[in-house]
Amino acid sequence: MRRSDSKPFTMQGWAAGRPPVAALTDRERDVLCWIRDFGPITRAALIRVSGLSGPAVFRATEDLTAKGYLLIGAPVAAGRGQPSHEVQLNPDSAFSLGISVMTDFAEAAIMDITGRVRASANITAPGMVRQDILSNASQFLAAQEAEGLVPSNLVGVGVALAAFFVDDRLMNPAIELEDWALVDLQTPVENIFGVPAMIENSASAAAVGESLLGAGRHTPTFAYLNFAAGFGGGVILDRRLWRGLSGNAGEFAAVLNAVDAFVPNLETLRERVAAQGRSTTGIDDLVARISLDWPGVEDWLSDAARSIKLLSRIIAETMDVGTVIVGGRLPQPLAARLAEAAMISQTELDERQRRKRGRPAPRIIPAEASAGAAAVGAAALPLAARIFSSPVAR
Repeated sequence: MRRSDSKPFTMQGWAAGRPPVAALTDRERDVLCWIRDFGPITRAALIRVSGLSGPAVFRATEDLTAKGYLLIGAPVAAGRGQPSHEVQLNPDSAFSLGISVMTDFAEAAIMDITGRVRASANITAPGMVRQDILSNASQFLAAQEAEGLVPSNLVGVGVALAAFFVDDRLMNPAIELEDWALVDLQTPVENIFGVPAMIENSASAAAVGESLLGAGRHTPTFAYLNFAAGFGGGVILDRRLWRGLSGNAGEFAAVLNAVDAFVPNLETLRERVAAQGRSTTGIDDLVARISLDWPGVEDWLSDAARSIKLLSRIIAETMDVGTVIVGGRLPQPLAARLAEAAMISQTELDERQRRKRGRPAPRIIPAEASAGAAAVGAAALPLAARIFSSPVAR
């Protein structure tokens, strides 16, 4: 999207008069979570997985259907007894917008209540000006109305920023994002879109995206390493984001800086390949074209692997997290190669522990979610907070 010379677009008119999200009881939220996790499911099966009584499941699913969140299908026969109706989430009942802003790249994604990404777009603006990026995001969202998304079903906006928190609302990004620094972001975002907003660190949001759509589907607890222009991370404990005291849990670059270790990121990778004659116009170009056989890549991978191996040992020893995921905007072939190179053998740990027995070595695996995990995770935060149980552990 290009910057427009017209008056900045605002969603206030688009969302004017929208009714509030239908109030949900704790039981209804739980039922929605079970149906989200198991997919289309009969009421009889829902009784078994939830432990609720038949009347409780019937009442909850009927109420949720009346509120528009569920679709009830035809009866399904399964063994003895009466056929049971199948229930599923209504994908058009609720959706959210996620906005990811990095030093050189911004992306928007729309997620519906089922967790499916309905649309995404590059919303980068020259100079990464806040007003222009939010205007691009709002125009992108408005354009989705023609694709069947109902404006009144927007439940919230999540913004993921490459920065660290200095308090509950203010974030401190790199110099490239000066327009986003140390200002209240929540209020202007809510004023533009007319719905509640949640602000999060981009690496933590990417970890949420990986938890929902990537390795988190089979790995409930992990540390996520986010490779972009900078380097950071997030921590997922039992499928919930651990933010820490001030929202900065997962600032792994600071750990490497403290021990004077190489901090791997895509800018240093770009510099290494450029020194070997492979010039790129920026990180976007690098991500699109890079190959494992480019000169300079193996050199970068070697240094990065040493740092990731060190960091993974620190994570495993201090947080007892058994899986470290290599992700962010790092292309999948490079992520897989780096994870393999950084793997810690059990022998390495056993040699330095009592009686030659150490703690279990952490797994180091590549991310499975797309490179747009930060925008996806940002979209998931308000949807989960307003419809399902909270995705954040405190």
